[in-house]
Amino acid sequence: MKMPKKVIVGTQTWEIVERARTNDGMLSEDNFGYTLQKDNRIFIDVDISPSRKRQTLLHELFHAVRFTMGGYSPPKKSDDVDTWEHYFIAMYEEGLLSILQNNPEVLSFLLEKE
Repeated sequence: MKMPKKVIVGTQTWEIVERARTNDGMLSEDNFGYTLQKDNRIFIDVDISPSRKRQTLLHELFHAVRFTMGGYSPPKKSDDVDTWEHYFIAMYEEGLLSILQNNPEVLSFLLEKE
């Protein structure tokens, strides 16, 4: 299956772009993708394996969720682990559910096996 070209996260549409490392200085041996908030774009290395593309897209989707929905105030440093855990889960739950419900082609791509 081909990489989807867009994903809806909450109220925002994000473009998904595949690029070669030779044409993009942000992509390297240790960086398979990145997300630009101001442009609503996710960039993925076109030359990585399909399983790495799925993993990288999921990683970048978490960035897109945070950029789109991330208005949460963090707990205090002194708060317990349970408070911090729920803070991080709440930060991503609505956006991730939005992606899964509104983007069947993205879900199919992420769940595909080689």
